[in-house]
Amino acid sequence: LPYLPDSNHKEEMVFLRDIFSERSLSYLMKIHEKLCHYERQSPVPVLHSASALAEDVIEELQTAPMNTDEKELLQLLSTPHLRAMLVVHDTVAQKNFDPVLPPLPDNIDDDFDEESVKIVRLVKNKEPLGATIRRDEHTGAVIVARIMRGGAADRSGLVHVGDELREVNGIAVLHKRPEEISQILAQSQGSITLKIIPAIKEEDRLKDSKVFMRALFSYNPKEDKAIPCQEAGLPFQRRHILEVVSQDDPTWWQAKRVGDTNLRAGLIPSKQFQERLVGERAVRWAWASDVSTAMAPFRGKQQ
Repeated sequence: LPYLPDSNHKEEMVFLRDIFSERSLSYLMKIHEKLCHYERQSPVPVLHSASALAEDVIEELQTAPMNTDEKELLQLLSTPHLRAMLVVHDTVAQKNFDPVLPPLPDNIDDDFDEESVKIVRLVKNKEPLGATIRRDEHTGAVIVARIMRGGAADRSGLVHVGDELREVNGIAVLHKRPEEISQILAQSQGSITLKIIPAIKEEDRLKDSKVFMRALFSYNPKEDKAIPCQEAGLPFQRRHILEVVSQDDPTWWQAKRVGDTNLRAGLIPSKQFQERLVGERAVRWAWASDVSTAMAPFRGKQQ
């Protein structure tokens, strides 16, 4: 870049050279050029229902004897990847990008204020909902006890700690045990619809924490009978680095393993809970090498 005004600055030149020699930048610029060319052409889809046409062709091929080329075509049209690609093609061709929301139920209880009922629909795969529930001792209501960071409920921003859960996929949960409700939630795949009575004062969103700790013990939530939900627990091994993302619950903190590809947080025993169970003499402290925050104690088998 000999013609740049600041070409005499060596560091800036090296920086620019490194930036423009990155292969990823070259790919992004090519994609940008292709998109600009696509917009200028303003192409119109030849067909808006390619997947339906493919199904018709498959049905037609299966009704008569096939030669080699027809068998190959049938095998190609039957592959899940091609079928998925045709579905995506139809979605783009029909510009059907907005999610289809369920209609508002007609049977909302009359004793509820219209603005106090919230219908929430979450889309999830095989992952857990990322929330735990409890039974209110005084009212008997099913309350959202905690929201796991990074889970489906947390990412939606629509479910909060303290919300009262009334229905799951149209099933009333008021008189069901928490174990039964958890089973209904676990068996729900694809989308899940919740009828919620929002908390009187919704708690503020959890703020990111910079508390890191090194585990001096191994911990397996499946062996811990005290944990409220074993599936929500975070297993770890000795010397694992953990990031505590929530200390709102005095008994169970939420943490993530540093470097783990799973972004969902899990439950670990809090310092106060640990001290109460095993006493001050069993508390071990450590310090992260790059932060000035003390490590919280852990329960489990010392190695």
